[in-house]
Amino acid sequence: CNLNEMQTASILTLYMILFTAVIQDFMCMKISNRLILMGLFCSIAFGISIGGVPQIIYILWNISFPVIILYLLYVLGILGAGDIKLFSVIGGFTNFKTLTDCILAALLVGAIISVGKMLYNRNLQFSLFKGSVFIRELLHGNFMSYRKSMAQKENLMHFSVAILLGFMVVRVRMYM
Repeated sequence: CNLNEMQTASILTLYMILFTAVIQDFMCMKISNRLILMGLFCSIAFGISIGGVPQIIYILWNISFPVIILYLLYVLGILGAGDIKLFSVIGGFTNFKTLTDCILAALLVGAIISVGKMLYNRNLQFSLFKGSVFIRELLHGNFMSYRKSMAQKENLMHFSVAILLGFMVVRVRMYM
């Protein structure tokens, strides 16, 4: 296989993992650790095939970065553990810039989806009020889980969709 074919196979594998994660998220409200481990294993295998053994350190940094940077959002109940692990899988398959762009794009897509859901459910004002109470409590040192204490069930979303769409946006922008 030449380098181009290997890179194409790598991205197609990542897309399959992301699509599978969305399906699992809708069916079970979680992304299986088996899928995450398979994704991490595949990302390391492709990384070594494309860039050699020295690539492992770079991949390990990209895998660790989302966990480090997004851990607070998990503790606060804003993101699920599976969502953060899914970003780690993306980091294993991509470079650092693509990873960070994907995180930012997914957060933006997630915000758009959330506002759309709140408008559809006709509870935008109430949800914004509850969000402001949550932020005020945080600023006063009262750390609590947003998911457990503040979120309305109809406003919870499958963030894996935002991650997939964010990744697609970043990939499309690469070719513009």
